[in-house]
Amino acid sequence: MERPFVTVLLPGPASARAEYSTSRSTDTVRCDRNESAYPPLPAVVSTLRRHAGAAHHYPSFRPDHLRTTIAAHTGSEADHITIGAGATAVLAAILHDSATRSRTTGHFAPRIVTPAPTFEGFALLADMIGLVLDTTPLLDDGRPDLAALVAAAGPDTAAVIICSPHNPTGSVVTDDEIRGLLATVDPSTPVVLDQAYVEYCRDAPDVRVLLDEHPNLVVVRTFSKAHGLAGLRVGYAFGSATSIRGARRLEIPFSITTAAEHAAALALCAADELAGRVTAMRRERARLADALRRAGHPALPSEANFLYLPGADGIEFGRRLRAAGVVGREFDGHGHRLTVPDRAGTDRVVEAVRRAR
Repeated sequence: MERPFVTVLLPGPASARAEYSTSRSTDTVRCDRNESAYPPLPAVVSTLRRHAGAAHHYPSFRPDHLRTTIAAHTGSEADHITIGAGATAVLAAILHDSATRSRTTGHFAPRIVTPAPTFEGFALLADMIGLVLDTTPLLDDGRPDLAALVAAAGPDTAAVIICSPHNPTGSVVTDDEIRGLLATVDPSTPVVLDQAYVEYCRDAPDVRVLLDEHPNLVVVRTFSKAHGLAGLRVGYAFGSATSIRGARRLEIPFSITTAAEHAAALALCAADELAGRVTAMRRERARLADALRRAGHPALPSEANFLYLPGADGIEFGRRLRAAGVVGREFDGHGHRLTVPDRAGTDRVVEAVRRAR
């Protein structure tokens, strides 16, 4: 028997609401979570099965096997990396440490600043940690307004957060733009670069050079998106010894299962297989973007696994798509985001776009 559709309203502002389903109805195409359209690689599935048989044993106190693999992948020192149960948990540790540092300098109402609309987790974490959330607008092309971001950062700003590719628009900031932001923000203020979708990006900033030049930079990544391991909950961050030390101290022991640690390490080494899936996603993204353009509802250029329909027109068309069986993610007063599905899913979405036009 099919389980019913359940709507869960997350706390926080209207823009931070999300809908989740307990089923995968064959009548609906889910394009609202930014999950990978492709399952874990066969080798990853094999290691998950192998380690499932040892689930009666505790995992590593700290996931140092995975930390070593990430260090080799990013060109970082192992002790400059922190790992948690998904990027959200890593961000929570970073922001908790940032808030603590800010309070020790006499700022008892610390703030974070980030462009909006954006990942709803920032608002949720700010509320949990006791941070005031300041937001700045996006430019018309969906890119963060870095000048506005800098202007909004003040003495009581505990951290500046920027996503690239940006969620929900898929826009990117260039190497020079990131460098300009870092050169302008107070060097004692942590700048968090959320790169959850970096594997989809054709020309990502060289963060290794940026980290050498700016020790207040922290880079956050996840295995939940391109690597297709959202259900395993593994994320990480890397930076300088100064910027990452506090978050490292907040790592929760035993938080990464043995199966997740080995699966994530294996996925990180499967560069060729990952590239094939990224290529497939880009092909479907181009098909969907073309269908939206021909329907008179063009999406913004995207370097992520989703497309964004801006403004009131995007919101209205997104609602028509929902009526046609395509569930996207609406950002109140801003626009509508559609996760790119696999080929079969894109066929169905393209047909829904044709009917909803």
